[in-house]
Amino acid sequence: MAENEEIFPGEAPAEKKVLRRAPAVPVKISDLKSDMGRVCVLGTVVSKNADIGSLIIDDGQASVLVLLSEMSYLEHLKEGQTVRVFGKVWGSSNEIEIQAELVQNFEKIDRELYNKVMFR
Repeated sequence: MAENEEIFPGEAPAEKKVLRRAPAVPVKISDLKSDMGRVCVLGTVVSKNADIGSLIIDDGQASVLVLLSEMSYLEHLKEGQTVRVFGKVWGSSNEIEIQAELVQNFEKIDRELYNKVMFR
């Protein structure tokens, strides 16, 4: 099909739109605010709740409820495990939650070095 060729007679080809996702901002759990959008947080899994597909992570200063998009993620996570979570911040200033898009195993990461590099 030629570049200018019409797909349907009488209709112009649709323009391709490129949708870009906002970057996830690295932030400490204690610094989370409801208007932040996409964030990236590091913490230790404190507890898991299979009923609602969530977990609580703690970074040593604060904790946050993380809602998982896939219940099967819980099978691969264990309490005491260090994880990095990418997601969207939800809730009000009193009850912040993260709707997780991605949860990474960060067990082999040096947390002290990570914090030094990410939060100078």
